[in-house]
Amino acid sequence: MRVGLLIGAWAVLSGILIAIGIGVVHSSTVTAFDHHVTSSVVPHRTPALNAAMKAVTWLGSWVALVATAVLVVVLVLRRRLALLAALLAVVVWAGEAGAVALAKRVVERPRPPLHIRLVTAHGWSWPSGHTATAVLVFAVLAVVLTHLFPSGAVPVASWFVAIVAMAAVGFSRIELGLHWTTDVMASLVFVTLWLLVAIALFGPELRQVRPTRNRPAAG
Repeated sequence: MRVGLLIGAWAVLSGILIAIGIGVVHSSTVTAFDHHVTSSVVPHRTPALNAAMKAVTWLGSWVALVATAVLVVVLVLRRRLALLAALLAVVVWAGEAGAVALAKRVVERPRPPLHIRLVTAHGWSWPSGHTATAVLVFAVLAVVLTHLFPSGAVPVASWFVAIVAMAAVGFSRIELGLHWTTDVMASLVFVTLWLLVAIALFGPELRQVRPTRNRPAAG
């Protein structure tokens, strides 16, 4: 039942993402807004800011995704996380990646002009894949840390860092001239809603599994 609801929610959210993307492409108002933001950001570039954004944008790359996957697998093997947590992480990643790829193929929104791009990028612009990955990665990390350390300052600090990292990656895609602002906003909203649905459906079961610590064997 819950699996069916999750699939249905993904289909609805993906459909909304595509429909909004098509609307954005044909909206002169949204296009004007995106061009205005980009034309405001680009003239304020500095060498230091460019270097920082080139580093920050890697937080939304496959490197961050693989590092997070390795961490989750290690915690499952050490019995600090339930196997269900790892399976759910794979499902939400597949949903995020599938929706982004599908939306790009259907909407086919061009990226910002080539002459303002500071790094190479391929494919269509809507939505931002790096931003979507960053939201997924840092939300998963925050959830894991909150699960392992439910009391104290760790949960608040984890989510604060996660939100800052998500915003930074999103801004980096605009500053580097790789995406329009609404591409970034779409990814932030879509992945957030997708994760909320997954947590709402499977979160209660995950919370029932307490992390276990390795204890020394009795002598």
